[in-house]
Amino acid sequence: MTVSRIDNGALKCIEDDGPHLGFPTGISTRRFSSADTVSIRNSEGIIIESSGDVRTWPIERFIDLDGEMVAVGPWIEGCKPFESEPLSPEVIDRLLPVIRILESLNFPLEGFDSRAVRWLPGGGVLLFPPKLTALMAELSQDSQVWVHPDRKGMDSWSFSLGVMAWRALTDSDPFAGERGESRRERIRSGILPPMTALIPGISEEAESFIRRALTKSENKIPTLDEWESFIKRWQQEGVISSLSDTEFQQIKARAMGKAAGIEKKLKIRRWMRKSGWKLLTGIAVTAGVLAFASAPIRKALEAPVTAGMSAMEVAETYYNAINEMDAETMDDCLGKKAGKDDLRMVNAIYVTAKMRQGYEGITPPPMAEEWIKNGKPELPDGLWPWGISNLKLKQLSEEQIEARYLLWVPPEGGTEASRSVSRTDILSFIQARRSLEISDIQRTTED
Repeated sequence: MTVSRIDNGALKCIEDDGPHLGFPTGISTRRFSSADTVSIRNSEGIIIESSGDVRTWPIERFIDLDGEMVAVGPWIEGCKPFESEPLSPEVIDRLLPVIRILESLNFPLEGFDSRAVRWLPGGGVLLFPPKLTALMAELSQDSQVWVHPDRKGMDSWSFSLGVMAWRALTDSDPFAGERGESRRERIRSGILPPMTALIPGISEEAESFIRRALTKSENKIPTLDEWESFIKRWQQEGVISSLSDTEFQQIKARAMGKAAGIEKKLKIRRWMRKSGWKLLTGIAVTAGVLAFASAPIRKALEAPVTAGMSAMEVAETYYNAINEMDAETMDDCLGKKAGKDDLRMVNAIYVTAKMRQGYEGITPPPMAEEWIKNGKPELPDGLWPWGISNLKLKQLSEEQIEARYLLWVPPEGGTEASRSVSRTDILSFIQARRSLEISDIQRTTED
């Protein structure tokens, strides 16, 4: 096979039966090895001609080229990357009937990834197979200009159209060119600068409409019919008014001040997520110590929840209480000198989670065991799984139990990745006045 590059998004692969169109997926061969290639190949791409005629475009094979996987399909003479044309209302207008056809065909609608679209001679478009496009977006660390991380169906396409309209008007990225999780955070939060900071003369109606597409709740996201009306008005009447120099400078100055305030709030939010939790942990530890100090008086007046339990039942209760951040039940399981580090950790995590919930609106972390059972889904920005998974208890003697488990804890050093530590505890028990208690925890830990 002879391979030559056509442009920045496609290759020409010459084989015995003639030329084939190949395109780099951006996925390394090593990472691609775990992909379901059969499912991807069965997820055919689609060609929509300017006349409205539709036909499929299959993936015929994958080849390794310099460590990167390349998808190969039937040759199409003269096709070009989507971004070979400057964005304009005319370009967006050409896409609207394509989107309507895709909707009528129940073609999976996950938004518009410009890397997976090519213009055809005569004005048609080629869309690469949707499962491959989704995998490219999932594994790529590049800035995903077009795709919303959560929306589906027509709402996802409305977001993509909003990005295109923003870029056509401002020649800039509405989400500040950020990458990976930082970009997803900005998209989910709807953090956008005022368009008037970039185009002081833009009409209020146009800015409001585009902002709805990019940020608003689902019941207010513009429909395809609304997009068609908006693009028609844009083409016929325009959306930018001429301003005097004084008006231009005044509007821009106000908008730039507002944009600076937005960026400041975003920086504070990110600091709280990545570093501020350490400060909150200090506050939480203090609160936990004060709460713990008052416990002896209360505990003296009531029976522990572990009354009458066996050593194995006490151990199970103890680790379940860690999962549930229930410091009171943990304390019932412990003797006076055991497990204080665990209590401080649970108090710190609990109070930190509650404070972040109040400050940022972030829900409490999900239980690690449930998160794993659900296939480890991607969590919203600022969330991480918490607690114990893979717990295995073993009776060593009447007075000792071995516990092996993974403990899922907050990310360190501002990293977004979830992390777990492997622990082995040897629990020793004594008979107290009213129940068995854990008198000592001998622990070994592996990252």
